[in-house]
Order: sequence, then structure tokens, then C-alpha cells
Amino acid sequence: MRDTWLARDLPVLKAAVEVFEQDGDPMDADDIARIAKLDAETVQRALRALSTEPFFAKGQETANGDILWIGKPTSKALRVAGQWPSPENLLESLINALEAAGEDDTRVPEERNKIKQVALGLRTAATQIAIGALGGAGGNLLGG
Repeated sequence: MRDTWLARDLPVLKAAVEVFEQDGDPMDADDIARIAKLDAETVQRALRALSTEPFFAKGQETANGDILWIGKPTSKALRVAGQWPSPENLLESLINALEAAGEDDTRVPEERNKIKQVALGLRTAATQIAIGALGGAGGNLLGG
């Protein structure tokens, strides 16, 4: 069985979120296909797969199972599509900023070394702790 996430499902998810961002209305399968640059049948297969998660509020299907439109994207859909932050992408942004600061020649070498150590620690041993603090299990930055 071939992997369809990167080639089909994720582009359709991102296209659906983009359509929603444009007008806030339920997303029409044809509009999603146009944005995703995929044929209608490929988009139908992706929408059926994505609806099992669920990534969208209930939409409208035809009697033969084709999806006419889908409802609003869920918070999970927005996170996966990169529109809302996830603990993982917040951590990645923090690590990237620390790594850039660690290479900043305007900082004194001792400070740069400490910053590099923090970035390395977050990228390795402390990853799960940081993700938890940013909104995973036990964290509340994203959960309120």
C-alpha cells in the first residue's frame, strides 16, 4: 500500500484550509481541487480519508458517497495545515531562533556557547519536556 499523506491528503487538507480562510464558507470539493491542483477523483479519495479523523465538521455527500462540500476545519486540521501553532512547531521555531542567536557574532563567545547548549538540549534530551510545557500532556500554553 502506498503512502498517500504527503502526495494527496496533506495537500488537500492545506487547500481546504486555504479555501476556508478565503471566505469562511463550507468548502466545495471543486474549489479544493483547484487550489490543490489535483483531479476531482484524487480530491474525493483524500476527503474521504481526511473525514475519518475528523479534520472537518460534517459536510454534504451525494447518494453514491461523493463529497460535495465539507464543513469548517477542526482545530487539529488547522494545526496540521500549519495555520495554528502546535507544541512541536513552536519548539522548532524556538530552537531555530536560539541556533541563530548562537551564531550571532555580535554576542560574546561565552554567551553564544551557552545559547548553543540550550538549543542542543532542546533538540535532544529535553524535547519531550519542552513539548509538554508548550501544550502537550500537562502543558497549557496552547490549551488555555
